[in-house]
Amino acid sequence: MNFPIVLDIALGLVFIFFVLSLLASEAQEIIGTLLQWRAEHLKQSIEVLLAGNDRDREASAQALADALYESPWIRGLNQEAKGSIARSFRRISHLIGRVYRTLTGQRNVFGVGKTSGPSYIPPEAFANSLLERMQLGNLWQVLANDRIHGFARDRVLGPVTNILSDLKASTGNEFLLNSELQQLEQGIRTIIDDFQAGIVSLPESLDRVVNRLEEFGLMATDVLPDGHPLTETFLRRLEYIKRGLASTPTERAAMLSKLRPNVAQLLDIFDDNSPAYSELKRLAQGGNLDAQALIDRLAQAPITPALRSSLAAIARKIEVTADSTRDDVKLFGLELEKWFDRGMERATGVYKRNAKAVALMIGIATAVSINADSFHIATRLAVDPILRDSITQTADQLVAESTGDLGQDIEQVQTAVNQALDEIPFPLGYGEMVMQQQLAAEEAWPIPFVPRRLLGWLISGFAISMGSTFWFNVLKKVVNVRNTGEKPE
Repeated sequence: MNFPIVLDIALGLVFIFFVLSLLASEAQEIIGTLLQWRAEHLKQSIEVLLAGNDRDREASAQALADALYESPWIRGLNQEAKGSIARSFRRISHLIGRVYRTLTGQRNVFGVGKTSGPSYIPPEAFANSLLERMQLGNLWQVLANDRIHGFARDRVLGPVTNILSDLKASTGNEFLLNSELQQLEQGIRTIIDDFQAGIVSLPESLDRVVNRLEEFGLMATDVLPDGHPLTETFLRRLEYIKRGLASTPTERAAMLSKLRPNVAQLLDIFDDNSPAYSELKRLAQGGNLDAQALIDRLAQAPITPALRSSLAAIARKIEVTADSTRDDVKLFGLELEKWFDRGMERATGVYKRNAKAVALMIGIATAVSINADSFHIATRLAVDPILRDSITQTADQLVAESTGDLGQDIEQVQTAVNQALDEIPFPLGYGEMVMQQQLAAEEAWPIPFVPRRLLGWLISGFAISMGSTFWFNVLKKVVNVRNTGEKPE
């Protein structure tokens, strides 16, 4: 057998494997769609991410994942079918999924009464859903509101009222600077209200408080008599108060760090013995309805220890890398997205390995169902020049007309494959002639206890599982090698 004929046989095998791979890929895609493999694997991967591979926490991780899927951020991703035909197909696919889970004993990962889920979740949707579940944004606001209110009371209004009381006692004037003090109190209340309403940020609110205190000092300077010892003492003590707030960038940063709840403190809320939880409980006991609502909500939203450990690591990273003007919760959300992305990259690798195993089973099933015996196919290509020429001509034409990208040429490839299936008598199937040829070949098979046809099926199944893209690329290379050599006579 000369080299050109060997190339023709190789080209024929590659083309047949390519055709069968296309058929198997279509079958795998249909099965995956009906059984919602992608959506199911995504949900299970999220549960593993939340549980941290801790089998003892699987139940709590599943409950947390179910709760996250109920979030509008994720629930809206599972689009329902529109139109009677689409809805009918969806109902059929859901029925098939329920039957499959019943027969295999697998649990419904989508939750009780659920039959489907999204096949893809954007990182920001997951991060927002988890943040909403843990109420970190609301928790941050409640604690920050209380802290800035306490700061204004204990570090500004309280000290100013004390030094003003001393001034009044020294001068005997009970009405001294009363109107100016009322303006300061009203201004600070406005600042706190603006912050609670989300109009201004925490750093801006601190700067506004300091500015209000400076304005109060200027008004006091205008009202009090110049050069009087009591005036100088009062203004000097007022200056000391202002310096203790944010007189330098360092003081300002230190003050902001005390006022701003960091993410690590927020995560401590899930520990009943933590200072952050005690602070929230104190607010609730003091009549803060938002704090009480948070305590009630958090009691219904437990997180797994593995998740808390991962979130704590992210929080520590934020503390190290962020600056004093940061928005901790926003940065935490961005880091959550990266964490989710890394987890889904690992999950994608697992899905590809599982899909490869499924592709192998489908490939073997395809080979058995249509009797795709690799040894028989190779034999027929070697002894039947008409079959060999028909396949090589079709393969040459397919490669010549393609752009080189199977994804772009899929419709053209499907047309060529359908035409080949109609016109070329492939050595496949359980026809009488094929069976006789296989039985005759079995008689000369040298390996005992291993049927020739069985081994041929296994080889074909493995080849089919390699995928249509793999064989399309091999097909192009074989055609190029064959066309550069001498044409067979």
